[in-house]
Amino acid sequence: MLLLAPSCASLVVKPIDGRVHRLIAERQEDALGTTHDADIGSETGDTGSRADAYRFNPHPLESTLPESFRGPPRQPAPIPELRQEQAPADDDAQTEEQVLSAEIFPESERDQVLTLNLRDALAYATAHARELQDAKEDLYLAALDLSLERHLWTPQFVATVRSSYTNFPNGEDLDRAMSTVSEAAVTQRLPFGGQVGARVIHSVMRDVLDRVATGESGQAILDAQLPLLRGAGPAAYEGRYSAERELIYAVRTHERFRRAFLVNISADYFGLQQTKAAIDNTYKAYLSRKQGWEKADFVERMGQSRNVFEAPRALSNFREAEARLVSAKERYESALDRFKIRINMSVGTRMEVVSQADDDSAAAVDELLPQIDEADAVETAIRYRLDLLTDLDRVGDAIRGVEIAKNRILPNLDLTGSVTFDSDPAQLRAANLREERSTWRGGVELRVDDRKTERNAYRASLIRLRRTQRDHERFEDSVRADVRRALRQIGQQDDLRLIQSLNVRENERRLEAASAQYDLGRSTNQDVVDAEDDLLEARNNLANAVSGYRIAILEFRRDTGTLRIADDGQWGDGDPPPTSPSTPDDGS
Repeated sequence: MLLLAPSCASLVVKPIDGRVHRLIAERQEDALGTTHDADIGSETGDTGSRADAYRFNPHPLESTLPESFRGPPRQPAPIPELRQEQAPADDDAQTEEQVLSAEIFPESERDQVLTLNLRDALAYATAHARELQDAKEDLYLAALDLSLERHLWTPQFVATVRSSYTNFPNGEDLDRAMSTVSEAAVTQRLPFGGQVGARVIHSVMRDVLDRVATGESGQAILDAQLPLLRGAGPAAYEGRYSAERELIYAVRTHERFRRAFLVNISADYFGLQQTKAAIDNTYKAYLSRKQGWEKADFVERMGQSRNVFEAPRALSNFREAEARLVSAKERYESALDRFKIRINMSVGTRMEVVSQADDDSAAAVDELLPQIDEADAVETAIRYRLDLLTDLDRVGDAIRGVEIAKNRILPNLDLTGSVTFDSDPAQLRAANLREERSTWRGGVELRVDDRKTERNAYRASLIRLRRTQRDHERFEDSVRADVRRALRQIGQQDDLRLIQSLNVRENERRLEAASAQYDLGRSTNQDVVDAEDDLLEARNNLANAVSGYRIAILEFRRDTGTLRIADDGQWGDGDPPPTSPSTPDDGS
């Protein structure tokens, strides 16, 4: 046993993994019409160092802080006087332009940045995300439960050997005897109740001093126990029915989770694109504000300003644009870190997303919207939604629950029988089983007692059945509502895309007109700033509408159960619809 311990993973885990993964593939084919990767990875059995696991206080907290935290504090940038801010030199303006840009990574680090489009992000998430690994392991555990239940319906073998040493007092001498009893047995559960079994028993006693066998016998026993009323019929096979169906439910749950998870990853990715677009839009406004301030400052120094507040106000607007740009960058970097955590990428990885206008893989989402009306969409969801199919099958589980509760009300009426073959005690041969020394037994037992508990349980099972049926009707209505909402969301986001694109165009014209009027001295810089603010908001709203439209399409495909995702995380279609068995199978 000590020699086998190091190779326990190869001797135990690998065979189990092989059987479980084959079982999952079979049930995926049954439930989905296709198979997907559900491999949870190999296991060596190495748990690492066990020293910390057996310490009462494994990781005591250090009482002193690191030296870097106990040194002098870092001094913030000095805040200049207001009057110095109003009229900075030209070289200060050049410094500001060098410091602030639309990029979050310095030029020296650009070649180290990992740029992901939507397709790349989904592929990475599929291969590395912790949530998907957890879902695979949940599916594995459900298949593991079924593998045990199936095993329990196969012949069960057991063998025991019991030896004892005894001193018997006999005057001044002590007789010493060694006795050994060996038994091997096999039992088989019957699918309609009861079980049959066979046992072989071998007993031998040996005198230790004389070294001779003083007694040896053998027995072969065949027995059976069959219920006729309570515990008979399909109720006896409930464990197998339940385990088989639970794996089907687990397969559907896992597949729906995969689809929903990648829709959420896509939504997060689109959110990153929105934030990146906000940086670009804010940077454009920043450059325009900077140009406006430089112009107002130049006019004031030339003594041609008609308003003493024009230059300070332009500078204030410029500083506000600076602050917006810094905040937009921080939001983008924080969102990137959260996204990297979700797809299980190292937070220290330099990563960014492709711009919304340049990501062809994101634009391909638009092609997932079919030409379909509301009635067809609802009907499709009723047929294809995996969680709805599972909920429908739960009604069948409740029906079986009623039948089981009804069976338990019946009285116990059991048949028992056995035949025993004994060896001849006059011969020291355990294998000498004689037919004339066989013993046949048969019996019937009827037990009638109070069934108040069982009758109440039967009534409760009927209530659970009606409640399950009502819950399924409610869930079906919720699915219909989900599909209707998803269609409305697509229409709304499509309208918003058009509205915001027109709004961007109008605000661009307004900014051009305001700038021209300002250049001619017919308006103030504030008119230009107001036009820039409205254009910035319109551009950000357009980016939000584009992302919202694509998210709405994915959610529609998810809510109708028609979203198909390959093992590499890419969209697909053409899979046959999943089906729900109308009657429970026999598990064969």
